[in-house]
Parts: sequence; structure tokens; C-alpha cells
Amino acid sequence: MKIAVTGTDGFVGSALVRLAGPLVYAQHRGPDAGGFDLAEQRRIETLFDGADVVVHLAGPSAVGKSFAAPAEFARVHAAGTASVLAAAERIGVRRFVHVSSAEVYGRVVPVPVVETAPIAPVSPYGAAKWAGEVLVASAAQRGAFDAVTILRPFSIYGPGLRSEGLVGRLVRQAAARVPMRVFSTAPVRDYVHVDDVVHALMLASARTSGGLLTLNIAAGRPVTVPDLAVLCAEIGGGPSELCEIGSADRPSALDILWLVADISFAERAIEWRPTIALRDGLRSCMADGTCA
Repeated sequence: MKIAVTGTDGFVGSALVRLAGPLVYAQHRGPDAGGFDLAEQRRIETLFDGADVVVHLAGPSAVGKSFAAPAEFARVHAAGTASVLAAAERIGVRRFVHVSSAEVYGRVVPVPVVETAPIAPVSPYGAAKWAGEVLVASAAQRGAFDAVTILRPFSIYGPGLRSEGLVGRLVRQAAARVPMRVFSTAPVRDYVHVDDVVHALMLASARTSGGLLTLNIAAGRPVTVPDLAVLCAEIGGGPSELCEIGSADRPSALDILWLVADISFAERAIEWRPTIALRDGLRSCMADGTCA
């Protein structure tokens, strides 16, 4: 299997390259990493030529930053996805894996979210990701590919994660053995290790038929901010004191307080299950030192 990957300069993309090794046939990196923009369709076609499957990961992932730059997020995640789809279809790639986000669900009721739940994104990032999904689904419906998989990861963490995210901040503060400060203690999230996400990508890439599948990728377990802080403190050996400092990277009225997945469909459809416990995953983050 020859896999062409967009966004290998990103968190998940770099993990895929690390774990998939020689199966990664071609790598796209964004302009900030010395690569090229997704709008350059001819260059994408050249890159994809000979690949069996495309895994599309490219694009900015910082939800908070999307409120300040909605047009840029829409350009990359919507127009960029259209360009990647067109390139893959034009040169005859038969399998396509698109990485979306749980942000497309928006503010949901506090029960595990299934893939058929209403789509109601509240951030420009979530809206742009949904636009990308619509384009991918349209390509699948017209028969552009034999197998199309859309993955909706929830809160991804692991070595190499952004230090400004919640997990990154808590890991950094725990490693320094200082009291931990967060914007808010209210959100409940579902954390999935990046290596487990890569495993899902590999299983999705191996699909050779069956049309379109949309799958939640998560641990299926709610985790509060205080519980996450306690785990980080225990691993780092510092105080578990937690201080809420207010402010945030998104308008408070648009904060998503609960986002937890039902992962039973992914378990059935591609036989995927998360394998890395949160404590072990956080320990790997602290040992890696990338959030320090």
C-alpha cells in the first residue's frame, strides 16, 4: 500500500510518517514548512502520482485562532480540500481518507455523540471542517473513489502536541511542578492518543471498497479538566492545585462544554479500538518534553 499524505509537517501527519514508515509514499508539507499551498493542484497531482490512497490532514487546527482568521481557515479547509480531491480524482487514486474534527458537532447535549448527530459547528474551524466533509461526501456520492473514509477525531494528544493547548499547558506546568492554571475548569472532553489516531488512519487506508464511512475516533470516555490536572500532577510529581484564570482562546458564549464520543461504529466498521490509557499517554507527553 502506497500512502500519499498531506500535512506531514503537522502533529498527526508527522506521527503518521513516524509510525507508517515506508508505507508513506509521498509527503506534502505546507508553505510554512518549506512546502507548497494546497491551491497548487498540478503540484499535488505530481506528488500523488502512483499512490494507492490519499490521507488528507493538511490545514490549521487551532480552534481559537479560527475566530481571528475565519477566511483563511475556510480557504485551506474548504478550497484546499476541493483541490486535493480534484488532484486525487484526476490521476486515478481510488481511496481517500479525510481527517475532519469533532468540532463539526458544536454544542451537543451531554451524552456520547454518534456520527448521525446533528451538525452545528460554532467555530469557524468547525464550519470549515464541515465544508470539507461536504466536498468529500459529494466526491464519494458521484463515485470518484472506491472507498472514502471521513474520520472525526475528538481531543488528540500525545508527543509533539501544541504546547498552547490545554493538555500541553497542563503537562508543561506539571513538569515544572508549579500550581496549574487554566482558562476554565468547566469543559469535559474525550482524549485520544495520536498513535491510536494513526492506527485508525491505517485501518481506514486499507479499505478498498464500500463507499463512504464517517467515524468518530476517540476514547469514548469523558474527562474533566480537574481530573486531567490531577493525572498530570501525579505523573510530574508536583502540586495538583488548579487555578481558573478566566479568559480563553474563543468567546466564552461559544465554548463547547461537553464533547464525548460514542465509538461503537468505528469498532464495528474498521475494528478499531483505542489502546493507550490516558495516564500512559500523558506520561509519554511528559517524557517527550515537546511541551516544556
